[in-house]
Amino acid sequence: MTDTQQSGTTQREFYAGVAAEFLQHYGRGPRFVAVTGVPAADPARVADHLAAALREAGQEAERASVASGSEPDAFREDVVVPFRSRDAVLVVDGSGLLSPAFRGFWNFSVWVEHDPERSPDWSFVTTGQKDPLGAPREVASVLLDDTDPERPRRLWADSC
Repeated sequence: MTDTQQSGTTQREFYAGVAAEFLQHYGRGPRFVAVTGVPAADPARVADHLAAALREAGQEAERASVASGSEPDAFREDVVVPFRSRDAVLVVDGSGLLSPAFRGFWNFSVWVEHDPERSPDWSFVTTGQKDPLGAPREVASVLLDDTDPERPRRLWADSC
């Protein structure tokens, strides 16, 4: 999809597309999605929209938030273990969810960017910049720019 095509994508269409991409690979069983991003982003709003899109696609989807500084072992015990017996999707927002300590919990992840000054053609490849956040962005299934929440757009950080 080109940037021109993508710029016309509505919020609902965008999240339906992300939900379809996720469901193509993870259609059944207990499934876990992380939504995190840069400090200026609103991952809770993104997670709410993604959960709604999953419900519209016929999935049972629940929401949870992880507080900053939460311990992975407590998250596993309190949230993951009770959810493992379900045929449903748990969409979780919070900071640090793609850190090495949390990374193994997720089937799919969304990294949310928020930079009003960024060009629509921006990528680390086109700018020649090195990603200062490194691994969290690199391991995310989807990178999105939520500068215009009504028209979120996908970012591509690869050279393909």
